[in-house]
Amino acid sequence: MRRGVENDHQADVRAIRFEPHTGLAWHGDRPLDLTPKAFTVLRHLVERAGRLVTKQDLLTAAWGDTVVSEAALTSCIRDLRRALGDSSREPRYLETVHRRGFRFIGRVHAPAPVGPAVSRARPIAQPRGLIVGREAELDRLHAAFDAAAGGRRRVVFVTGEAGIGKTTLVERFLAELGERADVCVGRGQCVEQYGIGEPYMPILEALGRLGREAGGERLVATLRRYAPAWLAHLPGLLSDHELDAVQRRVHSTTRDRKLLELIEALDAFSVEAPLVLLLEDLHWSDSATIDLLATLARRRDSARLLAVATYRPAEVAASGHPLKAAKQELHLHGHCDELVLPFLGEGAIERYLAERFATASFPSSFARALDRNTSGNPLFLVNVIDDLIARGEVREVDGGWVLGGSVEEIASAVPGTLWQMVDKQVERLTDREKAVLTVASVAGVEFSAALAADGIDPDDAERCCDALARRGQFLRAIGVAEWPDGTVASRYAFIHALYRNVLYERASIVERIGLHLRIGARLEAAYGTRAAEIAGELAMHFEEGRDFERAVEYRRAAADVALRLHAYREAADHATRALELLGRAPESTTAVQQEVAIRTILGSALIAKGWAAPEVAQSYARARELGSRSEGTPESFAVLIGLFGFHMARFELGIARDLAEQMAAMATTTDDAAVRLGASSAAGMISFSAGDYPAALAHLERAITIYHPEQHSPNSGSGIWVGQDLGVSCAVNAAWIVWHLGFPERAVMRMNEAIALGHAIAHPFSLVLASHIAAAFYESIDLVDAAREVADVASLQSAGQGFDMFTTLGAFHRGWLRLQAGEGEAGTEDMRGGLAAYRAAGAGFGVPTFLGLLAEAYGRAGRPDDGRAIIEEASAMVEESGAHYWDAELRRVDGELILQGARTGRPVPVAARRDAEARFLEAIEIARRQEARMFELRAATSLARLWQGAKKSKEARDLLSKIYGWFTEGFETSDLRAARSLLDALA
Repeated sequence: MRRGVENDHQADVRAIRFEPHTGLAWHGDRPLDLTPKAFTVLRHLVERAGRLVTKQDLLTAAWGDTVVSEAALTSCIRDLRRALGDSSREPRYLETVHRRGFRFIGRVHAPAPVGPAVSRARPIAQPRGLIVGREAELDRLHAAFDAAAGGRRRVVFVTGEAGIGKTTLVERFLAELGERADVCVGRGQCVEQYGIGEPYMPILEALGRLGREAGGERLVATLRRYAPAWLAHLPGLLSDHELDAVQRRVHSTTRDRKLLELIEALDAFSVEAPLVLLLEDLHWSDSATIDLLATLARRRDSARLLAVATYRPAEVAASGHPLKAAKQELHLHGHCDELVLPFLGEGAIERYLAERFATASFPSSFARALDRNTSGNPLFLVNVIDDLIARGEVREVDGGWVLGGSVEEIASAVPGTLWQMVDKQVERLTDREKAVLTVASVAGVEFSAALAADGIDPDDAERCCDALARRGQFLRAIGVAEWPDGTVASRYAFIHALYRNVLYERASIVERIGLHLRIGARLEAAYGTRAAEIAGELAMHFEEGRDFERAVEYRRAAADVALRLHAYREAADHATRALELLGRAPESTTAVQQEVAIRTILGSALIAKGWAAPEVAQSYARARELGSRSEGTPESFAVLIGLFGFHMARFELGIARDLAEQMAAMATTTDDAAVRLGASSAAGMISFSAGDYPAALAHLERAITIYHPEQHSPNSGSGIWVGQDLGVSCAVNAAWIVWHLGFPERAVMRMNEAIALGHAIAHPFSLVLASHIAAAFYESIDLVDAAREVADVASLQSAGQGFDMFTTLGAFHRGWLRLQAGEGEAGTEDMRGGLAAYRAAGAGFGVPTFLGLLAEAYGRAGRPDDGRAIIEEASAMVEESGAHYWDAELRRVDGELILQGARTGRPVPVAARRDAEARFLEAIEIARRQEARMFELRAATSLARLWQGAKKSKEARDLLSKIYGWFTEGFETSDLRAARSLLDALA
């Protein structure tokens, strides 16, 4: 039989009563020690005593729209039973209804009436939602939302100095939107301590919050369909099984593809309800987040999406933050709006006083004095008034508000700075509140109450934070945090970063060091095997806690995570900082291995500047020096291939050849497929550059056979040290070799497949490199549309990722395309300028090809002498570098330019014809020696055309028909059509 609501026959069951005016629950004559959530759950059960209350009903009552697991509720019930001395097996108060919910079965005592002597303390903070002097800005935000709700995506920057009221304005706006049930809001916060080094930190936070709120399953479903790569970085939204499935499905994605996928997902999510994304304090954001916001703003497709971002312009300008250039570019093209918040004037202060103190009788000079003392800074103004209330200088008398002294006396007592004002407020806190807030300030601008419980009972810490948030002092509640170890606690944020900074600076250095260390250890234990998810945060705490060994470990992990997110700048910053910290860590046997590993990561991150950047070589060279004692290991091979890439990019083929030979020797002594893949790839590139096409193709085909994306992609985990995807690079180079060897149809097909692989693997640097090689390939065979397509991909990726060296090649490709469109002079200058910048960056890879194309462009522009000067420059480079893969084509183009320059008179001088003929014959000889059938066909066509004019048609026909007859495919390509047409004419 179920126990009744009042079990009077059980003497040990004491009544539960609540005091609404104090917020306390009593168990008989003993106050219950409860967290705010446990208090809410108990009150909800008691109010429904004797009735079943479902789990969902309790979750909604205590957590509202915030989505948490049932573990949070289970934890509350466990705390309640502990406080009540209850048992789940023999309950006297809380009865479990299996799989359905709970029922309160104890005694309930009516609350004592509240007498007149009991009164609530008036909160010293301003009433929530009170805002003046921002009516126009608020209207503009609503106008932007209305436009977004109608399908016109909007991006709005809210800017102003610290304390100007950016957050207050945005919160008021969101509060007004909250009255509409059809609006979804995602909030992300950038954090000063480690936000700059955390790729997409505010975006991931916003998505995580949306996913945990009511209806969050719709966001998860949308991400799973449109942007699965993002779900892999939101483990809190998935079960372990689902997370494994997502990670298996998405093991690599380019940053541009990643951005596009998320934007498409947000667009799709906003179809059902308008979506507002709030990103706060972008002056502390990472560059990847700025790129995403800029990409979202530029997108012209319809979407019911509004992004609101706040930042301090002074800090952005002073730090050279990427937000500055991005915002200027967006504003220039009308892709964003900006609300610049000014300081309040005396009139706005008067309205503020009138609204906050409706029954006040303040002298008119009071507003003027406040304006003078606070300079119209809203945060300073609010804190001054709160302080005056706390000190009784502004007090309520007979239902009206009055000043406790003259305006002059009051003004003279106002601290000179906002910092001093906040410091005074801290002094008025209880010792317990100071202790909790000090720990919280070390934890960060946002924190879990579980972290604020250093040396304090966790329930006490949460109650303290909750009380401060309820009073509007220092903190505001922002939801619930659930850690991998099962810890569930409320999350709070400092109302303004200044509050956190004041509290942080009040702590002694020794105290801060200890707190950082203990907080880092608590987070590390809570996240366990998933600690890499918060590697940047852990690195910061251990660094500030002077545990440099663990700081190095997590800086390295953070660099690795950033690299997998293709956030190259952040990865390089983390790796560089890890190296600095390594020098401060105690000496250990693993220090050398750590530095080698960090430098290989740094080398991979620095390729954003281009493989030819000196910093790349410096990083790998230092790693090689350190790892000399471990030669023959996979780690030493990683360094070798990194150095090989650098010297290959600079076309220092002698050094590159030596490195390739070392890798080949290493490959013969290991079963490591990655080592054999790298060695075959390097051997193929050396043979290709030397013009040994058959050998090059054999090496590259061997590498392609070894390559498996799941094992060898840079994003798979095992291949990140390579810096690029060797499968993609081998495929594009093999395709071009197939063309050289005389199979144009197969070459085009294989090139298209290689680019498709680049998109599928989705490693930005690899895709950009492959696209530039493919663009040069298509340009060399006059496939204009194909060249334009891959050149556009290369340019977009290079700009989005900050690949400076490759950005210069984009200008070269644009110039070639302009040339095909008839803009000869302009196109040629673009090609020349782009190539000059590429070479100035130290790059040499591909330069003979680019110089050959530029020489042809000068010929088409009617400047054959300039073209021949380019050929001479290319020949000198070839002799110096030993890169002979384009020799035949350079000879042929030189012959054509000789003839073009001599055609100013009629007939062509004999000497010019003789020189041109010699060039064509040299080209044919080189092509035959290299088995480069396509170059042989081109040179034979040029020579046959020359002989045709010299009345040597039979010799011309015999020469051309022999090589033309060798071909079995590609008869619709421009080269074979030109040869066929000439053969017909010769016949």
